[in-house]
Amino acid sequence: MPASDLEATMKLIIAGATSLLGTEIVRQRLQIHEITQVISLALQPVQIDKSIDTSKLKNVVIRDYSEYPDDVKSELAGADACIWTVAVMPLRTSKVELKRVCQDYTKLGFEAICEAGPARPFRFLYLSAEGIPRDPTNMPVIMADYHIMRCNTELMVLKFPTEKERVEVCIARPGVIANSSIWSRALVANLFRIVNLFGRPLPNIQRSQLAAAVLQQVMDGFEKETLSNADLVRIGQRELEFRSLSQPS
Repeated sequence: MPASDLEATMKLIIAGATSLLGTEIVRQRLQIHEITQVISLALQPVQIDKSIDTSKLKNVVIRDYSEYPDDVKSELAGADACIWTVAVMPLRTSKVELKRVCQDYTKLGFEAICEAGPARPFRFLYLSAEGIPRDPTNMPVIMADYHIMRCNTELMVLKFPTEKERVEVCIARPGVIANSSIWSRALVANLFRIVNLFGRPLPNIQRSQLAAAVLQQVMDGFEKETLSNADLVRIGQRELEFRSLSQPS
């Protein structure tokens, strides 16, 4: 997409950058020339292929996502946008831990960035999941507690613009993310493939498409408040095709 003034000076925080998706977002972002700085916010430094120029990458390592000392906040200051990917799979995870990671950390991270002093407008994109109900009284049949917790987290994020001036938010809801080597995601993907044999195919998206889609949205502005898996596939495919056409022949 044509570079805007925001893109030309953009400082982007990627929270959870060491996950497979987070690393792919970092990798793609470093190869987009309209870049000032990429902040990898994670529990350890992100590992990027040595063939990619990482001079614009700043690893900000924290003890956990609930504590942001002053030296960390100083690195977050002036950010134009944040892609928040921090989450855990519901398999073998307690209800308390799920809420702490998926909901509490999101709130604390957003507050820390605001305390650090972001640019205005500030764009915050939250990675949720396809199938999360927007109405907390609409109880799903499977993993009800998990879905309701993620629903309440989405509703919390949607209120951020009422709490801070010139904040824009977006909820991205991908389906099954392909190209994952994490055993739990692979297990879920296999279960979904079995389900697909007997019913309606479940939404899925390539990791590269999802990374391209969320990057385009924080750079160019949010298309809408909530992006479905179909929206993300469409945006990601379009962005990857655009980049391919823009490459020197």
